[in-house]
Amino acid sequence: MPIIRSQDELAQLCQEIDRSGRFSMDLEFIPERTYEPEICLVQVATDDEAFIIDPYDVTDMSEIWKRVADPAILKVLHAGDQDLDLMHQSCGLLPQNIMDTQIAAGFIGFGYPIGYGKLLNQILNINLSKSESFTDWTNRPLTQSQIDYALDDVRHLLNLHDRLSEQLEERRRIQWVLDECMRYCDMSYYERDRSRDFMRVKGASSLGRRGLAVLKALSDWRHLEASRQNRPLKSILADNVMFEFARHPPKSQADIQRIRGIRPDQVKQYSAAILKAVEHALRLPESEWPVWPSSRIPSKREMLISDFLFTILKVITFDLDVAAELVTTRSSLEALVRLHFEGKLEPEKFPLLQGWRYELVGEKILDVLKGAECKMQLKSKSHPISLEVNGKRIEH
Repeated sequence: MPIIRSQDELAQLCQEIDRSGRFSMDLEFIPERTYEPEICLVQVATDDEAFIIDPYDVTDMSEIWKRVADPAILKVLHAGDQDLDLMHQSCGLLPQNIMDTQIAAGFIGFGYPIGYGKLLNQILNINLSKSESFTDWTNRPLTQSQIDYALDDVRHLLNLHDRLSEQLEERRRIQWVLDECMRYCDMSYYERDRSRDFMRVKGASSLGRRGLAVLKALSDWRHLEASRQNRPLKSILADNVMFEFARHPPKSQADIQRIRGIRPDQVKQYSAAILKAVEHALRLPESEWPVWPSSRIPSKREMLISDFLFTILKVITFDLDVAAELVTTRSSLEALVRLHFEGKLEPEKFPLLQGWRYELVGEKILDVLKGAECKMQLKSKSHPISLEVNGKRIEH
């Protein structure tokens, strides 16, 4: 029963999951044809067997989704953010008890983000076929090659989880990974604010506030229309066309037709709605026009200090075999430096200054920011740079 095509077969799988208390999961989906990506396959593996659930046959997926939301059952995924987001958007349930092997690998020297195939090869010496990487998962019947490829995405995950967990336990870092994976169990992680999507349109930052008002109105309308028709956003209206309408707001269908890139069928179908959205934007009082977020360019002093702190971060994480990307970002460091010197730093707003990140790196960076003496020296190949803060060697 590698392919599950009935509710009874799904019920049997769920009973097996309940008995084992854990399973691995992956989704195959197509993002290009619908407003939200279309789930085409759900792959699941227990300790004994791997399965494909075909959502085109099993129309009620609620039982498997309930297991994803069950805190008593461990779910193992690799790079699970998109899969869990799709699951949540599909049923509204909140994932619980998640272990992401991509995150786990970043805490024991494999870098972040690392691909599933590469990690499998390095940990389990398994090579995966890439033959179906760009296959059309909506096609039925599935070929044997598609089936094998899909099953391979989950059949090794539990074993991979166990091997990674052993190394994490040895280094006493398992709690760090669990803390990071808690992001998937927070409802705010899945909340979407479409109202600022217009700012992602290429060229938007060059528009005045009036043009931004038009662009936002068109972007909001496009989301509603794409959702209503369940079609991709750009099939309703391309970004560059919306941008041109924002630069030169149309007042008639003739104005719309003059814009390069809009199709005749779009002119016929959407002209009235486009003109209505533009007119609404232009009638708004100036006080309601969008304001582009101010992004002050860091001073040369701030940039230099941020680069120095980033070097400290890299030295510490190198010695620990932890991916620096999991600790903080360069832009976050720049913000920390700016706010520190402005006297506006609120530590609770910076993950770097909380929990394991603070113990690992944040405390040292804050000490250096406050004037602690810092010394670096080139050393051996295994530890290329030694680091001292206030005369104390940083060792882990």
